[in-house]
Amino acid sequence: MTSRRELKNYAKQAMSGKYGILILAFVAVQALALISSMISSALFPGEETIDIVLSYAFTFILTLLINVVAAGMNYMYLNIARGKAYSLNDLFYFYRHHPDRVIVAGFFMAVLNLLTMLPYTIYSNANLPGEDASVEVLITWLYTGVVLMIVGMIVYQILVIPLEMTYYILADKPELKSTEAMKESLEMMHGNFGRYLMLKISFIPLMFLSVFTFYIALLWIFPYMAMTEVMFYRDLTGELKVQKEEEERVARDYVNPMFDSHSQSEQPQEEQTHPQQFWRMPEEPVSYENEDEQNITDNTEMQNVQADMDDKKEQNDLAPKEEEEDNEPKPWDEYFDSLK
Repeated sequence: MTSRRELKNYAKQAMSGKYGILILAFVAVQALALISSMISSALFPGEETIDIVLSYAFTFILTLLINVVAAGMNYMYLNIARGKAYSLNDLFYFYRHHPDRVIVAGFFMAVLNLLTMLPYTIYSNANLPGEDASVEVLITWLYTGVVLMIVGMIVYQILVIPLEMTYYILADKPELKSTEAMKESLEMMHGNFGRYLMLKISFIPLMFLSVFTFYIALLWIFPYMAMTEVMFYRDLTGELKVQKEEEERVARDYVNPMFDSHSQSEQPQEEQTHPQQFWRMPEEPVSYENEDEQNITDNTEMQNVQADMDDKKEQNDLAPKEEEEDNEPKPWDEYFDSLK
C-alpha cells in the first residue's frame, strides 16, 4: 500500500500546471450549490413549518442534480491523474452517461446527511432566540448549534467513508448500477477505512492555516484533497502500483549497467559467470532450439579444448628429445677425436 506522503506527492505531480482548471471546476460546483440555496430562500422566505419543509425539499432536489456535476468533477480528476485528455466539459459527463446512477447514489448519501444533521436542524429552528433575548441566551444557542453541526458532520463523514469510491467506480464501469457500485465501494474500502480516515484528517492543519489567508487557500486545498483521494482510489485498484513499477523500469533504463544498483542475483546467469567489462562489447547470446543441441555444442567445445591441450603436451614432450639428439656424437666427431 502507498503511504500518505507518496499519495500526496503523486497528487501534486498530477496537479502541476493545472491549478487553473482545477480551481475553476471547484468554484463552479460550489457556485451551483450557493445559487441553489439562494433560489430556495427566495422561493420559500417564510418561517412557517410548511415553508421550511418546502425549502428543504427543494434544496434536496437541487442537491441531487448538483451531485451529478460533482461526480463529473471526479471524472475530470481521474483523467488528469491518468494523463488523459480533460476539460470543463467533463463536469457534465454523467449527464450524458446515465445520470440516474449518480442520482440514486447521491440520494442515499443525501438522506444519510439529512439524518446526521437532523439534530442540528431541529435545534437551530425550534430554539431560535427572539429579538429580546439576552446575550447569554444567544451565545448558548450559537455554541450548542455549532457543536451539534460539527458532531453531525463528523458522524456523516464516518458513515459515508465506505461509499466514497462510488463515483469513481461509476466513472470506470458505466455498465454497473448504482447499488452495485456502492456495494463494490464497500468491498474496496474493507480494511482501508482507517487509512482513508487518517488521510482526510491529515488535511485539517491546512484548513486551520487557511484562516491566515482569509480562506483563500481553500481554493487550492480542496482540489488538493480531491486529487489525493483520486490517488487513493488508484492505489486500491492497483493502478498506482503499476505506474510506480513503470517509473522504476524507465529509471533503470537510464542507468549504466556497470553502476546498476541491482544485486547479482537479479542479473542473468551468464552475466554473473562472465561479468561485463567496460572495455569489451557484450557478446550476443547464442540461442539453441533444444537442450540436446546445446549439449552437443558444449561437448564439441570441450573436445576442441582437450585436443589443444594434448597438442601442447606432445610438443613439450618432444622438445627434450630433440636436445638429446643434438647432444649425441656424430661419426665425424669420433674421427676428429681419434686424431687427437
